[in-house]
Amino acid sequence: VHLVLSDDAAVDATLEALRPGLEPGALVVDHSTTSPEGTARRVHAMARAKITFLHAPVFMSPQMAHESKGLMLGSGPRWVWDLAAPALAPMTGELVYLGERPDLAAGYKLFGNAMLFAIVAGLADVFTMATSMGIEPEAARGLFSKFMPARAIDARGVKMAQGDFTASFEATMARKDARLMTELAARGGGGLHVLPAIE
Repeated sequence: VHLVLSDDAAVDATLEALRPGLEPGALVVDHSTTSPEGTARRVHAMARAKITFLHAPVFMSPQMAHESKGLMLGSGPRWVWDLAAPALAPMTGELVYLGERPDLAAGYKLFGNAMLFAIVAGLADVFTMATSMGIEPEAARGLFSKFMPARAIDARGVKMAQGDFTASFEATMARKDARLMTELAARGGGGLHVLPAIE
C-alpha cells in the first residue's frame, strides 16, 4: 500500500482507516512529506501494531513520477528497507537509505524542500529586479547558465558544515549589495521577498 498525502493528520487518519483491511505481510510505504516527530511516532506505532511500515518521501514532480525518475529517500529499520527496496527501485531514478533513525527521511525531505524554496524565492527577487530595469526575466535567467551559485553548496557548504565560517565576503558589503537590490526593485514598483532579510 502506497500513501502520498498532504500532511501528518491525513496520514494518521488514513492509516487508522486502513488497519482493519491490512492482511498479514502487508507493507505500507508512506511517501508523504511529514514532520520528523510525527513520522517517528508513526513508525513506532506501526511496529507495535505488527504492521510493516516505511517512510520513503520523494523528490519528484508528477511528470518525473510518470517517468520513474527522481530521488526516493528512506529511513527506519534496515530489514523493512531491504524488504521494500526491490519494489521501490523501478518507481524512481535513485533510492537512498539514510539509516535506522525513523525521522531521518522526513528531516532530509524538509532540507531539500527548504533549498528549493530558497532558490525559487531568490529567482523571484532576481526577476523583480530585472523587470524594474526593463530586462526580460528570461534574459536575466540566462546569467545562471554561466554563473552557478548553487555550486556554493560544494564550496562554502563544506566549510560551513565543518564549522568554518571564515568570511570570504564581508557582511557590510553583502548588506550594501542587498540595499542596492532593494532600491533597484523599488524603482520598478516591485517588492522583494528574500533579500530584505539579509539587508
